[in-house]
Amino acid sequence: MGLLNRLFRRGNRTEGIDALLEDHFHLKIGERSLYNEAIRHSSAIDGDTTGKRSNERLEYLGDAVLDLCVANYLYKSDLEAQEGLLTQRKSRIVNRKNLNRIGKAIGLEELLDVKMRRDDIRSNMVGNALEAIVGAIYKDHGYEKTYKAVVRLLKTHGIDQRIHETTDFKSKLHHWAQVEKKELKFVVVREYHESGEGKYEVEVLADGERIGLGSGRSKKIAEHDSARRGWKTVFEKQENAE
Repeated sequence: MGLLNRLFRRGNRTEGIDALLEDHFHLKIGERSLYNEAIRHSSAIDGDTTGKRSNERLEYLGDAVLDLCVANYLYKSDLEAQEGLLTQRKSRIVNRKNLNRIGKAIGLEELLDVKMRRDDIRSNMVGNALEAIVGAIYKDHGYEKTYKAVVRLLKTHGIDQRIHETTDFKSKLHHWAQVEKKELKFVVVREYHESGEGKYEVEVLADGERIGLGSGRSKKIAEHDSARRGWKTVFEKQENAE
């Protein structure tokens, strides 16, 4: 953010865009005009006669590409999650508030090409520009590189935490164990690497009996996944007993 601020103050938006792409997406710019368009708000073309475009078309494209990238990531991350749960998780990641937050965090607000006071820039304009940047990356680099770049950015800004933040299955299981007078334990059963990333497998035991086995990129995520599966086991047992 500090580097982007300094570059903007020098009026060097070009270097700022380069820094944004390299630092946060790990990509280099090929077709520069795409990125110039991606940060150009509609206010910047008021009265323009040179044929410049605002970022609205790239925003439209980037919205669809971002949706696909996140859907693909969620689809591959949890092979048992059904459509409803996947849709809920996706909405937590691509919602306007979260995109505005990420856009500001990476310094995109400072690079916006606008014809207004900087203090008048609205949060939604930053999130829209982030979608336009994703659209520009897709046009410049194709889907595979865009997918990797988008997922890398979203991981940095808490994608894995957000997709598991709704229900605290671990607390639910502990409450159930207290009521049923059972001893509950979470045990790491395996640490391994997959596609260059560390992963964990955690089992949850009730009086020594495994009721759930989960995995994730951290122990916390793996515990949550095992608790979710354990709660499903407990819930199904309760239903069958009724």
